[in-house]
Amino acid sequence: MKASRLLTAAAVAALLPMVAVVAQTPPPDHGDQASPPAQSARHGSSFDALDTDKDGRISKTEAAANPDVSAQFSRYDVNGNGYIERDEVTATNNSAPPAEPKQ
Repeated sequence: MKASRLLTAAAVAALLPMVAVVAQTPPPDHGDQASPPAQSARHGSSFDALDTDKDGRISKTEAAANPDVSAQFSRYDVNGNGYIERDEVTATNNSAPPAEPKQ
C-alpha cells in the first residue's frame, strides 16, 4: 500500500512539468491572417509586450518590433494620432473584416 502511494506520488511529480508546457503552448496558426496587436503573444507582440514604454498605447516605433503589426498600423490607428490604443484594437477586431477585392 505504501509503495503504491509512493509510486503514484512520483508519477504525479514527474508529470507536473508537462502541465506547465501544455499551459504555455501557443494557439495554432490560422493561415496567413495577420495577427492583431492584442492577440499576437506568440511572436512577442501582445499589446502589453509591444507597449514597451508602458504608456497604454503602441507607437510606430514600438509596432516595428512585429512586421504584421507594423504593416497594419494605419488599420488599427483609427483616430490617426500615430498611436494604437487598446480600445482601437478592440474596436477594429470586433468590426467586420474588409471586403475582398473582386477580380
